[in-house]
Amino acid sequence: MPEARPYSSREDQESREMQAAAERLNDLPEVPQPLRAAVAHTLYAAATELTNGRRLPIEVRRAARHVVQAIAEVAPTNP
Repeated sequence: MPEARPYSSREDQESREMQAAAERLNDLPEVPQPLRAAVAHTLYAAATELTNGRRLPIEVRRAARHVVQAIAEVAPTNP
């Protein structure tokens, strides 16, 4: 089991971005609901791990950030 480490502002930022991206999935009705739910669940789970100071495997973390970026491209936040 990975050890917890001190929580940093980087983890905080990534966690907030993952949560926001998961919420923006609701703005994509063209994506089937089961897929939206699965992606949101994955992002919330990764965000929770980061918030609790647990390390994510680097490729999992990169994949989650890639999903966040893709959601931002197709469902940008309103200024």
